Parts: sequence; C-alpha cells; structure tokens
Amino acid sequence: MRVSSGKEKMEKQLKKSFTLLELIVVIVVLALISMGSFKAIEMLYERYYQANVITKFTILSQTTLDEISTILYYRVPLTAIGYNPENGDFKQLEDVDSDNYSIFEWIYGGFDAKKHFGIDKGLGFSNFIDLDASNRDTLTLVAKDFNITDINDTMNAVFNNSWDLNKTTAIIFAGNLDQGETSEDYNNSFGWHGHKHNKVFLIKKVKQVGNDANLTMNDSIKGNRVYAKYYLVVNANAIARGADVDKSAECLKNYKIDDNTLLLFYNYRPWNNETFCADKHINNSETKEGNVSILAQDVTAFRVRSVNYHIELKIQFSKPIFRDNDRNITITKQKVTF
Repeated sequence: MRVSSGKEKMEKQLKKSFTLLELIVVIVVLALISMGSFKAIEMLYERYYQANVITKFTILSQTTLDEISTILYYRVPLTAIGYNPENGDFKQLEDVDSDNYSIFEWIYGGFDAKKHFGIDKGLGFSNFIDLDASNRDTLTLVAKDFNITDINDTMNAVFNNSWDLNKTTAIIFAGNLDQGETSEDYNNSFGWHGHKHNKVFLIKKVKQVGNDANLTMNDSIKGNRVYAKYYLVVNANAIARGADVDKSAECLKNYKIDDNTLLLFYNYRPWNNETFCADKHINNSETKEGNVSILAQDVTAFRVRSVNYHIELKIQFSKPIFRDNDRNITITKQKVTF
C-alpha cells in the first residue's frame, strides 16, 4: 500500500480550494450582478414614480380646470381682463396678446344670493328691473322679486363676514345679448386697478317694498343706458401663480407659497378702489383687500384667452423626476368654458 507524501496531500488541497485569482473573479462578477440589480430596481422605481405622478397630474389638471370653469360660468362677461403685475397695465381679455398679462381677473355676479348657496332661504333676486316703475330723476330703480334680508344672510354665510348690501354690492346692466356694455375707454368701465367705474353703478340705499326693492343709486346712473336685466355684482376674482404676486403679503403668511402655486383671490371690489390682497404692483396696503385660497401646486404655466365670448383655459403641471434632476414630468391640459 502506497502512502501519500506531504507534497501530494498539499496538491489535493489546492485542487479543492479557490485560488486568489478565482476569488477575485467571483467577487467582480457578483459586484457586476449587484450593480445590474440595483440599476434594474432603480429603473423600476423611476417608472413607478413617473406613472404615479402622471396619474396625479392628469387628475389634478382636470379637477382644477373644472373648478375654475365652474367659477367662471357666473362671471360678468365683458369684465374679464388680463393684468400685468409688473407695470399695472391691464387689457380686456379679448385684447390680451402677450404672456406679460399673466394674472386673470373678472367680476363675479351674485349667483350665491340668487341660488342661496350656504343657506336655506326664500327668493334672492330675479335679475330684472321694472323700468316703467323706476324713476331716473330720483335715481331709483325698482328691482323685481328682490329680498334684501335673504341676500344679506346668504352673502354673510358665503363670505363669513358682516355683509352690508348697499356698501358691498353694485349693478352692471346686462346690455344687448347679456354681454354688457363698456365705455369707449375700456379702462374706465369697471374700476380696475384705480380707474373709474363708469359702467358699474353703486347702490346708495335699499328699501324693501313688498316682494320688490327700491334701489337708490348714486348719480352715476344719469346719462347711461338702463336695461331691464342686470347683474348684481358682489366681488371680483383673480387667478395668479405665486411667481406673479407678492409672496410676502399678509394674506399669504399662513400658506406655503412658491412660484408654481396657483392661487384664487376673491372678495375684493374694484369699484371701491380695491385690488386683490397680494398685488405686487400696488404699495398702498389700504387698497389691498379680500381672501385667498390655493387651487393647485406644481403649476408651471397657466394661460387664459377669450375667443368669441368663450374662454380657453390652459394649465401645465410639472416637477422633476427626482430632486435636483433635470428631467421633468410634465402634463398640459386645456378646457373651454362659456
């Protein structure tokens, strides 16, 4: 029987073991497999995140446009303007021809009081005046089916503040085809941004007479055409991105605002020489009034234009795939409202 030598035993052990080179090769191969696995997982997560954000933006863009469209439905048509916050200039929406007029404003009719949003009451108002019973000499208009208490109560519920009909509301006559009228100088028609309000008629005194009301107007009604149908206007609205407003304004101090925050401003009255509360062109805080709410975040563009009395809205949502990443996820949507 042959006895193995020490040399033979060592050779057998070496054959059963990995060499250093083989170990290095194995480690490198495992590292490559691991890197590939991590890359695959990263790509899967990126696709999941991208699909999730696209779904979110698709829903948000639609719901935001639907909400804006609902509010716009009760605008007074010719009062809609584009406003340039850098120099204070504004144009009738149909005449806006550049992106510099980035803030959208309009005067809102008192639909809340007419339909009793927020409170269960009787008749609000009918939108019609009895022209035969009205008296131009005493500046008195007879508003048919006009309940002063109901209107005040409803508007108090909507705006959650002390409402005084003859100090807050005004009248704009519907004019031909309900579009309303403007003066030859559009800037001085509705009181926008410190201008005159030649086509907005202020109510000086209200008096209930049965189901109707006598509205005593200021002398601005003289020399103007009076129509049977009117809009009872209660406030103005503005939509703007954070990039175009004063983010340090008092009304925004409780909100987290950046350039891509889309904001709705409301409850201010141009005919009383008021502007929205974060107007960065106006330094006089006494003229800044109203409230604000956030419509959406991550809005990198919002555009409005008017064509043949209908309004086309366009909104764009966008954000980086990852923080500090140059690749963005972007969704753009459009909607038309009448």
